[in-house]
Amino acid sequence: MRSNFIKTAVLGLSVASTSLFADATYSPHKYQQNDWFAEFGGNTAMYVNPAGIAETEQLEVSAAFFSSISGEASQEYVSVTYPWDYKHTLGVSLFENGASIDGGKSYGEYSILVGYAYNLMQFVSLGVDLSILYINQFDETTQLTFGADLGVTVNALSSSKYGYLLIGLALQNVAQPGISTADADGFTFVVPGFFGSGSSDAYNIPSNLNLSFFYRGLNRTLEAKAEISLIDIFHAEEEGGSGVNPEFSLTLTYFLSPHLGVRLRFTKEGYPVAGATVNVKDVSIFRYLALDLEMSHDDLYAKKNRGFIWAVKITSRFGDTREEKIGEERYRRLKIEPENDYRAAMRLYLNRQFLEAAYAFGKVQTKYPAFHLVDQAAFYKAKSFENLRMHKAAKAVYEDAIKRYPQSDQRAKYHFQLMNIDYKEGKYTEAMSKYQNIAQKFGESDVKADADYVAGQIKFEQGLYQEAVDLLAAILPGNANYFYARYTMGIAYSRLGKWDEAENCFRDITEQPVSNQSERDLQDAAKVKLGHIFFSGEKADISAAAQMYAQVQAGSPVYDEAMLGIAWSFLKVNKPDEAMKPAKWIISNLPESFLVSEAYLVVGYCHFMKKDYNGAVKALEQAEKRTEQPVVSVAARDSARQAYDAMQDEFDSVQTKALDLARQLPTPRVQSKREALKPSFDKANEAIENYAAFNLKAIQSDRFESNRKRILDDAGFTLATVKTKMGQGAGSSEAASELDALDDDLDLE
Repeated sequence: MRSNFIKTAVLGLSVASTSLFADATYSPHKYQQNDWFAEFGGNTAMYVNPAGIAETEQLEVSAAFFSSISGEASQEYVSVTYPWDYKHTLGVSLFENGASIDGGKSYGEYSILVGYAYNLMQFVSLGVDLSILYINQFDETTQLTFGADLGVTVNALSSSKYGYLLIGLALQNVAQPGISTADADGFTFVVPGFFGSGSSDAYNIPSNLNLSFFYRGLNRTLEAKAEISLIDIFHAEEEGGSGVNPEFSLTLTYFLSPHLGVRLRFTKEGYPVAGATVNVKDVSIFRYLALDLEMSHDDLYAKKNRGFIWAVKITSRFGDTREEKIGEERYRRLKIEPENDYRAAMRLYLNRQFLEAAYAFGKVQTKYPAFHLVDQAAFYKAKSFENLRMHKAAKAVYEDAIKRYPQSDQRAKYHFQLMNIDYKEGKYTEAMSKYQNIAQKFGESDVKADADYVAGQIKFEQGLYQEAVDLLAAILPGNANYFYARYTMGIAYSRLGKWDEAENCFRDITEQPVSNQSERDLQDAAKVKLGHIFFSGEKADISAAAQMYAQVQAGSPVYDEAMLGIAWSFLKVNKPDEAMKPAKWIISNLPESFLVSEAYLVVGYCHFMKKDYNGAVKALEQAEKRTEQPVVSVAARDSARQAYDAMQDEFDSVQTKALDLARQLPTPRVQSKREALKPSFDKANEAIENYAAFNLKAIQSDRFESNRKRILDDAGFTLATVKTKMGQGAGSSEAASELDALDDDLDLE
C-alpha cells in the first residue's frame, strides 16, 4: 500500500511544481510547473530560470501561500535575493508542500534552493541553482535528493519609449532529483539522474526546457508574461507517457495606477486565474512593499477535484539599490578613502614624521591615481624627502610629477622646489637657470614671489647686494617669505652703507604681526639690528638702542646678542656695574655662544673703568684665549667633509630604496622591506643631520671671523694698557679716555 502511494505522492515537488493533486492519478505529460509563485520577470523564481534573479536591484524578501479552499493541499515559500556588486546576485528559497490523505497523516516535501546569477555583460546574465529536496512520507519513510537548473537571460529591449523586454531560456532539472519507489523504512538518499537516466528503482523529476518572455511597457502600465515549456525533454520509457510535451501560459497585468493593478492569467494546467496587485513605496523600513492576491477554480477546464484555489504573495525590498551601494562604494573609494589617507599622510607630515609621510603620500599617489589631490600628494611626498635632506629622491618625485600631471596647478611649485634644491646644494648657476624658466612660464603665479626670494638670496650670497635688493623688494606683506626677504634686504643695505634704507627694512619687520615662532625669532633679530644701527650711527642714540635690545625675550636665538648690546649700551654711558651684569649672564648661561669672548671683553672693560685691574686682566685674558683660534678649524671642516663623502654612496642607496618603497602600496611584503630599511635610513639620516648641524656651526664661525680680529686687537691692546696702568696708576678720566680710543662699532652681520 505504501509503495503504491509513494509512486503517486511525488507529484508536488516544490522545485518544479504546485500540482497538489488530491487524486492519485499521475501522467508524465501532465507534469506542471508553478504558475502561481514562479513567474518569470519576478526576482525569486529561480527554478523557472535561475538567471532571472540577476534583475534584483536591492535586497528582496518575498513569501507566499497557496491553498485549496479545503486547506487539504497547500504550498508555502519564503525567498530572499541579494545583489552583490554590479555582476553578482545570490538567492535562497525555501518551499514546503503538503497534503493530507483522507484526513489522516500528512505527506510533506521541503526544498531549499540556493541560486547564483552572473551578469556576463550589460544585457546578458547566466544563472545556476542547486535544489535540495527532503520528503517525509507520513513519518514512516524520509528521502533526500538534489537537483540543479541552468539558465540565461537576455535584456533584449530597455527603452523609455518602447518598454522593457526580458527573454529567458532555462534547462530545468539538468540534474534530476530522484524519488525512490522501492519499499523502504527510515531514511534514503537518492542519487539524481542525468539526461533521462538514473536509478532503476527511482522516479526522476522530468527535465524541462523553458522559454520565457517578460514585457513592461505603455509607460509602465502593462506587464505581459509568456512561457513556452517542453516538459520531460529527456524522457525515459519506464517513466510512462510520451515525453517532450509543450505547455504554454500567459499573464497580463494592467496597472490602473502606479500602485494598483489587475491581473489575468491562463495557467499551464489550463485554467484561468484572476487577481490584483497593490504596492506602496518608501514607507517605514520598506523601499517597496507589494501584495498580490489571486484565485481560480481548477474545475473550469478539466476536473482536478481541488475546486476553488487561491494564493497570496507579499514582496518587500529593503536597503540601498545595487547602484546606490556601488555608487557609495565608488564614492568611498574615489573620494572618502583617498581623502582619509591624504589627511593621515598630512598629519604625519605636520608631525615631522617625514619618512612615514613620504610612504603615506606615495600610497595616495599609487592607489588613487584619479584622486583630485593626487598632484598635491606628489608635492608633499617630495617635500617629505626634501625635509629629510634626501634631495636625490625629492628631485625624482618633482620631475616625475611634472611629466605625470601636465595640467596640474602644482607644476609651478614642482619647478620652484627643483630650483630651491639647487640653491640648498650651492648650485647657483643651475638654480638661476631654473629661475629664468619660472619667470617666463609662471610669471603670474604665486610661486614667482618664492622664486624671487631664492634668487635674491643667491645674489646676496654672491655679494651682488643691489641685485638682491631688487629681487627681494617685490615680496610684499602676506607672503610667507616677507620677513626673511626684508631681513636680507636690511643686511644688504647695511653693507651698501644705506643705513636709512636698512633701518626701514628692519622696522618693517618689527611692525608686522607674527604668525609663527620662526617669524617671532626673525622679528627679535630685526630688533637687535635696529639696536646696532641706533648704537653705531653717525648720531648715536644709545637709549633707543637699549630699548630695542630690551624688547628681545629670553629664549630667543638672538637673546645673547641683545644682552651683549645692552652691556655695550651701559658701558657706552659709563655705567660699568650695569654693563657687567648682562655680560656675565652670557658667560654663565650661554657658554657655547659665539659671543662669550666679546662678553669677556666687556667685563674686562668694566673692571678697567672701575680700576679693578686684576679683574680686568683675568677677563681680557679669557677674551684672548677664547678668540685666538677659530671656533671651527680648517682641519675640522676637512674631517667632516671626508666623513660625509665616505657615506654619500650609502645615503644615495638609502634614498633610492626609500623612493622605490614609497611608490608601492603598503602590503605586508613592502612593510617588511620598509622595516628592514629603517636602521640604514636612521644611520644615514643621523650622519646627514650631524653634518648639517656642523655646517651651520661653521657658517656661524665664519661670521664670527670678522669680529675675531677686532676682539683680539681690542683685548690685547686693553690688556697691555691695563698692565701699564697697574705699574703707573691712572685716574678714571684717563681710563675713560683710553676706553673711547678702544670703542668700535658693533658688527652689523
